[in-house]
Amino acid sequence: MATWIVGGVVVVIVGLVIWKMIKDKKSGKGGCGECGGNCGGCSGCH
Repeated sequence: MATWIVGGVVVVIVGLVIWKMIKDKKSGKGGCGECGGNCGGCSGCH
């Protein structure tokens, strides 16, 4: 039973991380912080 509980918690955490990433990308906050998401013109991003 503990395996199912831990697995459920992991699934919820992964789901929240993915949801946050999608939300940030839609609001234009995706990419790296140094160049505001315009990584094509930034040499220090990746």
